[in-house]
Amino acid sequence: MAVNPKGDLLAISAAAVWALYSILMKEIGKLGFPTIFVTRKIFGYGILFMLPALLFESGLNWQRIFEPVFFFNLLFLGIGASAMCFVTWNFAVKVLGAVKTSVYIYLVPVITVLCSVVVLHETISIRAVLGILLTLIGLLLSEMNNRKKP
Repeated sequence: MAVNPKGDLLAISAAAVWALYSILMKEIGKLGFPTIFVTRKIFGYGILFMLPALLFESGLNWQRIFEPVFFFNLLFLGIGASAMCFVTWNFAVKVLGAVKTSVYIYLVPVITVLCSVVVLHETISIRAVLGILLTLIGLLLSEMNNRKKP
């Protein structure tokens, strides 16, 4: 079986870009710009640079964009799942710092499992409970370690 490292390289690159983004947001936050303003600018430039890629997408059905379900799903993803989350993240980086904020990203799977129980009425497996416990223990140890430092 041939080994293809593209996925690994992509994952490592994504982590590096996210770390760079968090550090840059901390530095931009020090300049005193409002969080929403900075996030809006980042999103604007992101959309501007992504639009040309849409022109080369052959499987895109442009007529579906104007269907109400598709449009409102796109609107929710753009505003709710992206813009509001990035504003919250950028505000947290500004207040707590990049490193401390990044530690709390590990709560995302915990919140996802808990929401799946409440919203989708799924049952939690033993593995999920073990994962939640290990994640919370890791966060507690991290916080205890940070508080001991002067």
